[in-house]
Amino acid sequence: MLCSNDAEICRAWAEAFTERTGHGVTTVRLPTSEALERIRHGEDLPEFDVWHGGGSEMYVEAADEGLLAPYPSVQAEKIPDTFRDEENRWSGVYSSMLAFCVSPPAIAALGTEVPRTWDDLLDPLLDGQISTASPRTSGTAYTAMSLQIDRLGEDAGREYLAALYEQVLQFTRSGTAPAQVVARGETAVAITFAPYCEAARADGSEVELVIPEDATGYEVGAVAILAGAPHPEAARKYLDFALSAEGQLAGATSGIDQIPTHSELPENLAEVLADGRYPVIGAPLSERSARREALLAWFTEEVER
Repeated sequence: MLCSNDAEICRAWAEAFTERTGHGVTTVRLPTSEALERIRHGEDLPEFDVWHGGGSEMYVEAADEGLLAPYPSVQAEKIPDTFRDEENRWSGVYSSMLAFCVSPPAIAALGTEVPRTWDDLLDPLLDGQISTASPRTSGTAYTAMSLQIDRLGEDAGREYLAALYEQVLQFTRSGTAPAQVVARGETAVAITFAPYCEAARADGSEVELVIPEDATGYEVGAVAILAGAPHPEAARKYLDFALSAEGQLAGATSGIDQIPTHSELPENLAEVLADGRYPVIGAPLSERSARREALLAWFTEEVER
């Protein structure tokens, strides 16, 4: 399994599948964009059966390039159409809301206020005090990048991103890492998905979760069988498991509680979006995926140079 989620979640998924089926799982963990590149440019023989975790934008790209194998699992019937591929090449299995993970003691020491909006992150006192992942390697960071285009438009969105990235101490490879950077006291604010901040707080770190008041976005983390999977029968069993209610609950044993997509589970993604508790905005998945190449090229040329 190629896994693009927190290492503890990857381990929980693998152990639960093995316990249920008796199939052992070898796991390689990579951030979402790096995982896609590994699939694209791996050896002549496919080295993985299944890709699990990471934003579905990258799964759309992989499907369009013929890198995913269609599989009409009966379990997919419990996943709303909005959260899965119509040709059964991938299915969404969890979600998380984009958030700020804030250290109140660090904020107080800086003499400023806890940021509540995206514009608050441009506070000069937060210069060098923000941790986020690189959108070139992380699906989390790309979600945050794409959100600014949805929020402000193409030109103003890029202007905002340029100003925001000037505030960043350093870019991590993985979207799960910034919450730990804040927990260790290295920065005052992290841009990450909410469950990673909540897990850091549960572990005893003095951090506060903030859903930005002006807008947030969310990921639909997916699972898919890779084209040419060397163990296709086991891969299909894994997909059935990952899509099932049991499989979607398995990751929570890691202490990181993500939102399920399974329509029969309480607090599933469709319900959460319908009740309006979060100020969610965002273009359709196809549009977010289509703009990715141009935005990453801009990041490489204007931010990393």
